[in-house]
Amino acid sequence: MKEHRPVLVDKVIEFLNVRPGCIYIDATCGAGHHSRSILEFAGGNCTVVCIDKDPRAVARAKKYLADFSDRTIFINDGFENIKKILQDLKIEKASGILFDLGFSFEQISDPDAGFGFRQSGPLDMRFDTKSSITARDVINRFSKESIKNILRGFGEIRDAERIARNICSERKIKPFETTRELADFIARRRKHNRGIHPATQVFQAIRIYVNRELENLEAGLEGAVKILAPGARIVVISYHSLEDRIVKNFMRTNSRIKMITKKVIVPDEMERMVNPSARSAKMRAGEVLA
Repeated sequence: MKEHRPVLVDKVIEFLNVRPGCIYIDATCGAGHHSRSILEFAGGNCTVVCIDKDPRAVARAKKYLADFSDRTIFINDGFENIKKILQDLKIEKASGILFDLGFSFEQISDPDAGFGFRQSGPLDMRFDTKSSITARDVINRFSKESIKNILRGFGEIRDAERIARNICSERKIKPFETTRELADFIARRRKHNRGIHPATQVFQAIRIYVNRELENLEAGLEGAVKILAPGARIVVISYHSLEDRIVKNFMRTNSRIKMITKKVIVPDEMERMVNPSARSAKMRAGEVLA
């Protein structure tokens, strides 16, 4: 399997202000690539709390970071619970937290997870496999109006009503069972745009809804301020406008945060060439005030 490439690694290290002897939180550790970069930069002399809601990601991270096992703590939970997580670990304050809101190549390439459509898999899309609602429920059970609102609200899809109507008509004939079925169905009814698959926005919208990503992001950012020491850093990498809007507004309006990225940081041309998944990444960083 192709290995996931972490995004904006040098900028993450710079804006997290990584130093030996400190505690850092990788709130979306995935397979552990950013965590490894933090640990290596500190010469192995720091602690990283690796959090991920996806148990499959935690298992991959444990394996990838095995040589730093004495400096890593793995938590299978969502970052919206960050305050309780640190309380349970008896950690009073951390020196920095990273939110990389994308998902890894390993996740999208796992057909059983149902995030991608290059390979056929079940319509799932849950990070937390214990959650009750799946993408299959949304597509096959929700009303036309609900599907339209999800596509428009979380995917910013202009033709959301037409797509929702087509989905509801098709499922009467045969329910959608796999990611490929849904993606192919959408592709036959939408124009291709700048090389982006016509189903990409649809999958994004459903995934965001199923995982409550936007409300969890707001809760995670609010919780982060409470567990960070004065002078600690919050670094967030987002991948679409809805996420970036929440992050920008949070850093501009929270009285305990000073935004330290005057302009949004994006990957340079070389990184976009080497790692196409980085093309939409936007990074913002803030510092906790005393």
